Amino acid sequence: MVYCESQKLQEIPSSISAGCLGLSLRYNSLQKLKYNQFKGLNQLTWLYLDHNHISNIDENAFSGIRRLKELILSSNRISYFLNNTFRPVTNLRNLDLSYNQLQSLGSEQFRGLRKLLSLHLRSNSLRTIPVRIFQDCRNLELLDLGYNRIRSLARNVFAGMIRLKELHLEHNQFSKLNLALFPRLVSLQNLYLQWNKISVIGQTMSWTWSSLQRLDLSGNEIEAFSGPSVFQCVPNLQRLNLDSNKLTFIGQEILDSWISLNDISLAGNIWECSRNICSLVNWLKSFKGLRENTIICASPKELQGVNVIDAVKKLQHLWQEYHGKV
Repeated sequence: MVYCESQKLQEIPSSISAGCLGLSLRYNSLQKLKYNQFKGLNQLTWLYLDHNHISNIDENAFSGIRRLKELILSSNRISYFLNNTFRPVTNLRNLDLSYNQLQSLGSEQFRGLRKLLSLHLRSNSLRTIPVRIFQDCRNLELLDLGYNRIRSLARNVFAGMIRLKELHLEHNQFSKLNLALFPRLVSLQNLYLQWNKISVIGQTMSWTWSSLQRLDLSGNEIEAFSGPSVFQCVPNLQRLNLDSNKLTFIGQEILDSWISLNDISLAGNIWECSRNICSLVNWLKSFKGLRENTIICASPKELQGVNVIDAVKKLQHLWQEYHGKV
């Protein structure tokens, strides 16, 4: 193992042993990776190049290091990759390209990476994802596309990803969510969509997504759901986060579809504590799983700041008093 970290290096040292299994060049001042940059280091299994100033990578920079399993290029200044950049390193298991300046991806960017298990593209400036770009990544288990500028996804964008378990799409610019986008992700367990601009959630396809266990939709602009089928397609959902949205009430049909939940988060919405809130309160009272105790009324004015359960008790008391006088 060779560690050349935090040495202000502008060039990769030429004296690195040919038998080196791992090379860390983190926290230096590298600006480019040249043709055959790692020639002779054919035993390398991991390579850390994060926290440099890399902006230019030759298409054949990684030629000759076919045993490489982990490549970390995060926190650089990379704005694009040529389509064949990763073609020489088909044994990669972990590829980290996060915290760069990527604005787009080539349609064959990840072709041949059939052994890849995790791919990190977090905190770039991606606006679109090419159709079928991940189709060779059949063993991928984690895909992180969080903190980009993605507004929508094509229906076939996840084609081939039959083993994906965790998908991060948080902090993007989605305004609509159609669960029909995800039927190919038959192994997905965790889906993160928090802090987008989602106002509408729909399900336009008849299918059952039995693998999904966790769904985070907090910090969006959800006012209502487009029918009970939204959650009926996820019969094994265990954790649902709807914090900090614009929900005023939740209808009985939606509540009836939450049969598998054992963890629910509903705080930070604008709950209207009128008769419509009663269904939710009754559901919360019978719910046996984890939930926060800070589900607060936003209206009417006389109930602002009151816990929804206490508010319904007050309403019931007033209703009984009224009928007692009549």
